[in-house]
Amino acid sequence: MQNYGLNIMKNKSLVLNEGYAPDDNKLYIKESYDCYIKDVKNNIYIDTAMGGGSFVLGHAQKFIQNEIIKQLKKGSLYTLPNEKTHELASLLNQAIPNFNRFVFCSTGSEATMRAIRIARAYTNKKKIAIFSGSWHGSHDLLMVDDTYVGNEQVPKKILKSNGMLHDILKNIILLPYNQEKAFEIITKNKNDLAMVLIEPAQGSNPRDDIKGFLQNLRKTTQEHDILLGFDEIITGFRVALGGAQEYYGIKADIATYGKAVGGGLPLAVVAGTQKVMQTIKVGTKENPQSIFMGGTFSANPLSITASYTMLKHLIKNKNKIYPKLEKKSKYFRDSINKICQINEVSAHMIGINSMLRFIFTSFPVTSRHSRDQHEKSIEIQSLFYKNMLENHKIHIASNRINFLSIKHKKKDIDKIIKAYEIEIKRFKEMGYL
Repeated sequence: MQNYGLNIMKNKSLVLNEGYAPDDNKLYIKESYDCYIKDVKNNIYIDTAMGGGSFVLGHAQKFIQNEIIKQLKKGSLYTLPNEKTHELASLLNQAIPNFNRFVFCSTGSEATMRAIRIARAYTNKKKIAIFSGSWHGSHDLLMVDDTYVGNEQVPKKILKSNGMLHDILKNIILLPYNQEKAFEIITKNKNDLAMVLIEPAQGSNPRDDIKGFLQNLRKTTQEHDILLGFDEIITGFRVALGGAQEYYGIKADIATYGKAVGGGLPLAVVAGTQKVMQTIKVGTKENPQSIFMGGTFSANPLSITASYTMLKHLIKNKNKIYPKLEKKSKYFRDSINKICQINEVSAHMIGINSMLRFIFTSFPVTSRHSRDQHEKSIEIQSLFYKNMLENHKIHIASNRINFLSIKHKKKDIDKIIKAYEIEIKRFKEMGYL
């Protein structure tokens, strides 16, 4: 019999997903637990990717796995309602009391796509505003980027991928992030804007000093009767139980959640106020047609069970988990910044709670645009992270966000700090920092 598994490993060019490449040195993982990942060669790494920020409680937690296994024995997919979905919705309402209506889907990209559909139906307007430096998923509607060159006040729209229709740009307004100019552009386009969608903490530029900007954004959208959407795919249940809305005390009209909300399985949520979300079932006065929200794997019992188990634990232990995460993250961030200052290098660490990023400049960046203008080259950054992985067994994802979890003990964080220190000193000696 032919050994198909062996043949596939010999021909790694068969898989074309992001992250896969015909490279013998590519990191292939076979196991994860707590804050560790193990590769196919049995090397163990401290993980700071944590499933793209999904694992606030750490990888492969037994109490969640046990509930998934129980449900698996009862079936993995019904394509009919299951009662636990209502129980999960009740927990979501406890965690995010601003919202009392929920739609379940399988990915963050699906969630932002559905949020756009809801916003356009509710407002009967076409255009969506997003910010330079943002990421809202891999569907065509929002895969629009900035060139990051020229005047930061006037972002230049480009498509993020081949195969997309250029006409998409007509209904997207790209706003300068963390700039007063954004409010002027919103006001100018108020009659066409269905929603302004923002990551309250951008993965490209995670910061905890953005509250004033978000407050002004909330005020501007309310004044002009434009929906404010928070993309909390990353920040939801990570920076606080109630996400960035709780952290900053700002109420959005609609929000999307993913990653952490799934408890390790594919799940995403569109959450909103009853006023906005009732449009799904009854439409509007101008158009009484309902909004399609179907999906084969939406609210499947396995993902719902994982989410319910995880969220119940977070709610019960909220006052222990989030202060502990914040304390760990502050220690990590302060330690790295102290190392940079002592060694007089042009770099620093920024972040919001357990979502952090090492910035390769001492310039006080305020946006992805200013970050790109002042940071060291991508080649230098890539070499730095390659050394972190190969020399120190510290895994930092390709998006370069450092996520911490409850399972990162002080000894783990100290190992990460020490690795940063060694590489910072090495790169200073090489003239790179």
